[in-house]
Amino acid sequence: MDKNQELYYDEIDSLRKFRAKIETHAIYKEDLDAFSDEYEELVAQAKVITRVSDRLQKKLDNANLQIREQNEEIKDKNIELGKTIDQLVVARVGRKASTIMLSVALVLFILEQIFIEPKIEEVVDTPWVGYGILAVLFFIIKFLEGGLEKFFLNQEKKKILTQEKKEETGWS
Repeated sequence: MDKNQELYYDEIDSLRKFRAKIETHAIYKEDLDAFSDEYEELVAQAKVITRVSDRLQKKLDNANLQIREQNEEIKDKNIELGKTIDQLVVARVGRKASTIMLSVALVLFILEQIFIEPKIEEVVDTPWVGYGILAVLFFIIKFLEGGLEKFFLNQEKKKILTQEKKEETGWS
């Protein structure tokens, strides 16, 4: 038997018996007093149950509010974390591109000094042409560094997308 049925079984039985007495017109003052006392007890129990229910509802509302606030905080932290990760990826990719391009620049500058500079000095007496070539090499390398950074960033994005697809499909 369900707990609610057990809880109200006596009250329902009492009501059924009282109605039976009403139908047979066999109601006495003691019956009315007993029924009145039972009804008063039921009202008192209903008040207690309502108070307990109200307190529990307030606790539930407060808990739900706290959960919503924590969810918002978690969303904010996740956004902040995503930005930080993006910054770290950009920094790592930039460092990698800079290292590669610095190595290429060093090799090019050495090659320029060994092979091109002597040829220029034979043709022209001014050192400004050699400096101009070094400046042009600098700007070309700087331009290539930006392209290399973009290439590495695209590689990272592809890696992340591939990883997300694997996670969505359940692959590890």
